[in-house]
Formats: sequence, structure tokens, C-alpha cells
Amino acid sequence: MLSKAHERYIAAQSQLNAAPIDIDLATTALLIIDMQEYFLNPQSAFSRLFDRRASGLGDYFQERSKTMVEPNLQRLLTFFRANTQRTIFTTVASESQDGSDWAPAFKRMNAEALGQIGEPALPAKTDPWARIVEALEPTADEVVINKTTYGAFASTGLDATLRNLGIETLVLGGVVTNRCVETTMRDATDRGYRVILVDDGSATFSQEMQDATTLSLQGAYGFVRQTDDVLSLLADAS
Repeated sequence: MLSKAHERYIAAQSQLNAAPIDIDLATTALLIIDMQEYFLNPQSAFSRLFDRRASGLGDYFQERSKTMVEPNLQRLLTFFRANTQRTIFTTVASESQDGSDWAPAFKRMNAEALGQIGEPALPAKTDPWARIVEALEPTADEVVINKTTYGAFASTGLDATLRNLGIETLVLGGVVTNRCVETTMRDATDRGYRVILVDDGSATFSQEMQDATTLSLQGAYGFVRQTDDVLSLLADAS
């Protein structure tokens, strides 16, 4: 049973999230976070490490990512490409082969993986596991930015890229919702961008965690919408 305090919080967040969104398509970009092979493939070292932590830990995440997130991001990508609007992809991988440039949290994960399964969970940028999944493969004209931190701003030139492109609003999706996606959304808001998080275009390890993350982000950090709602907003703006 929910506490009265939490019921009030949900009501307040829902009211903030229901505010109208006025989009200028010319200054809006689709930002797709870390839709890489090693996250979505159950055979990857990353997936096997998580299964070692708790059997079946990644099952919900990968099912949602492949059957919901990937198709919905394809729909959004199709719209942005058809309207010649910007799409930016991020990847998370080390720039160096030995992983020495990873943020400390990622170094700890790779150390754990080496001890548990005999290989690093997080790959270098040149590793085939680090590539973006085929269904969302970027075109030659789409920007791909690699990061070595959870957030897409901390270890990259993303902010400068967005400002050079004249972007003010981000439609945000990808994985993992309560890690790289959430950190990026919070950082984007602090930098003055308006952010629309696509709920069914993002995934984490349980529905409860997905709901908790989207509830927390509504209002102060932007809007949370479903793919159909975002496409309607974009169509109206075009």
C-alpha cells in the first residue's frame, strides 16, 4: 500500500508531466543512448556478468529492449530521418584497448568481470561488441559520440555539438534508464535543454525500477511520454 506522502508526490508529478509541450522541430534532436550489442545480446560478457550476479537478472531488460525499445526507437528514427532532423547516438566504451580511460565505476565492473567470468564486461570502442545494434545503425551523416562515463556530457563534447547544431530540445531514449539515460537527462536539464524521455523507448532491469525512474524525472528534469505521444507532438510541429 502506498503512503499518503507518496500518493501526493505521484499526483504532483503527474500534474507537472501533463503540461503542454511546444516543440520547434528545427531545434529538436533525437538522442539515442548506448543501444549497443553488448547490452542487448545475452551472450555478451556484460550479460553473463549480470547473470552471474543473479540468475535471470537481465531477462526483463533484454526482452523489453529487443521487443519494445528497439522497435520504438526505429519509429522515431524513421520520423527524424524523413524530416531531415538530427539524430545523435552515444556509445559507452573505452577509447583505449586496455580500458585505462574508463571512469572508476566502470573499472570496478571490469575488475569484477575478470574475476567472475575471465574477461571484461565493458569493451573497448574498437570491439565488435561495442557497435550499435544493426536495426538502429547510424548513417554516415549521423553523429556518434563515445563516452567513458554514465552521463553523455561528462566525458564528451556533446554539449558543444548540440549547441553548434542549434538544438534546444532532446527526445531521449535508450539504455539503461536509471543509469546512463537518467544521468544524461539530468545533466541536459542543468545545461538548459528541454528533454522528453520516451518511456517505452528506454529500458532497465525491472518495471518497478523503470516506473520509479520516470516518476522521479517528471517535472524538474523534463517530460515523460510514450512513443505514440512523441510522434504526435513531432507531427504537429512539422
